Amino acid sequence: VKLGLGDFVFYSVLVGRAAVYDLTTVVTCFYAILTGLIVTLFCLAVFRKALPALPFSIFFGIFAFFLTKMSIMPFLTALSSQQLIF
Repeated sequence: VKLGLGDFVFYSVLVGRAAVYDLTTVVTCFYAILTGLIVTLFCLAVFRKALPALPFSIFFGIFAFFLTKMSIMPFLTALSSQQLIF
């Protein structure tokens, strides 16, 4: 299984963009990209034909980015302001 340089560029751009906001966003995007790669490898094993590496990973990564940015971070900020978490 080989990944092209373009795949790594897109992954790094997504994680780099997430780094602008918060470490939580970076971690969720990182794990979402890894989950997408695992799904791609699973589909590769099932269908036994060449598949592009980007679609699942980028979809999961962008979904995690917006989910974290729009809902999880405001929730964690509210919890932090009420001193319920550190």
